[in-house]
Amino acid sequence: MYFFNSPFHHQFSPSMPHRKSVFEDPREDLLAIFLLQVFATLILSKILGKCLSFIHQPAVIGQILTGIILGPSALGFIPGFSSFLFAPHTLNSLQLIASLGLIFFMFYLGLKMDPSEIRQGWRRTLPIASASIIIPVSIGCTTSLWLYKMAAPDINKPAFILFIGSGIGFSAFPVLASILQANNIITTSLDIVVWVILAIATALSKGGPTIEGLYTLLLTFAFLLIMFIVVRPLLSLVHRYYFRRNDEHNIYLIVCCILVLLGASFVSEVINIHAFFGAFVAGLIIPRKMKGSSLHDFLSAQIELLCIEFFLPLYFTNSGLKTHFTMLNTVQIWYTILSLVVIISIAKIIPVTLMTRIVTRKRQTWSYALAVGILMNTRGIVQLVVLNVGVELGVLPPVIFSMFVLTAVILIFLTSPLLYLVYLRKNGKEIASTETNVYNNPMERVSQDHTRQPSRKWKIATSDC
Repeated sequence: MYFFNSPFHHQFSPSMPHRKSVFEDPREDLLAIFLLQVFATLILSKILGKCLSFIHQPAVIGQILTGIILGPSALGFIPGFSSFLFAPHTLNSLQLIASLGLIFFMFYLGLKMDPSEIRQGWRRTLPIASASIIIPVSIGCTTSLWLYKMAAPDINKPAFILFIGSGIGFSAFPVLASILQANNIITTSLDIVVWVILAIATALSKGGPTIEGLYTLLLTFAFLLIMFIVVRPLLSLVHRYYFRRNDEHNIYLIVCCILVLLGASFVSEVINIHAFFGAFVAGLIIPRKMKGSSLHDFLSAQIELLCIEFFLPLYFTNSGLKTHFTMLNTVQIWYTILSLVVIISIAKIIPVTLMTRIVTRKRQTWSYALAVGILMNTRGIVQLVVLNVGVELGVLPPVIFSMFVLTAVILIFLTSPLLYLVYLRKNGKEIASTETNVYNNPMERVSQDHTRQPSRKWKIATSDC
């Protein structure tokens, strides 16, 4: 009893403000205002997603636009709106929950990839990997030298270059993988290389002496070795124990996987490469080699719906609060945006189209190769994750961040009509995929078990192959 009357009670009691009366300002109750933020975000994102579906656009655009509309670029102009719904003292809790959602989303992406398939099919994947990663990243790094003039002089130049390069280098790889897998060309996603580049950029962005960046890179290498050489075999032993007892979904095994996720995220955050990188690596090491194993599919199914339908809209809202389209107020900036749209499209579409044509020259037409190039040019959540991390680390100025957000929205909008004109108008039924719908963003597909998509004219046909 003494504890509750002592100073320790006040020291350890929650710091969250709470109203003493129902007549007091609800903005002082952080939980109440957070629930209101979630309510406004989810309802607006679903309304926009439904409206955009009628013009054949993915739901991810609705989520992106929700963040922009709720931010200072739109409703923020209404007097009192931002101070009520997104008061400065409430943003820390929103950002914390959004970051937690990002960690689970990156874990989900890791679960959807299979590193063992990279080793098995490297001879076939090397040409497309070269076209879809090396060339765009190189062009992105070159473009960053031009954009660096718009950044503050104290920004770490190598980190800025790598952030821009990796942001341009990311693509809709699961779309490409599913299409080419149906044609026995490639069986896995290829953007792990770009994640490594992003990790290096994050390490360099911390500033300080060069030796500190070197220490971070060495710690990152040690972290990867421990995860793949020590943690992965141990987790596989635990998995094998339960798998042989036909209890693969045992709660203790699931908890072990979650603990690996949290531990990896913690370590990667502590060594200054951001928690999301550790979460992604944790998803990669989840056991999946044993025949008949479904642990990674089970985990991804449990995470997918909550992560995509709840956490990601909050993440985009938090991102939208950092987007200031009012800064895009000069002819030079709009010229830069149009140039970025052209440069990014050329960097992706032309190399991927040529390489796809070379690899599939005996089985597919030029229109098919161009369609794959257009799909690879799709922007999505991962690109915005890169941009947001850059803003959080102080590498990307708000103006450049806003420019790239608008560029991403434009490129997503253009994907569906271009794909229809180039390929689907005549050959739509010939592209077969087990999971892919052109109107669902490649990195953010919601399982059809959870959501029913309306029938659409331009939809890529699906099969049970």
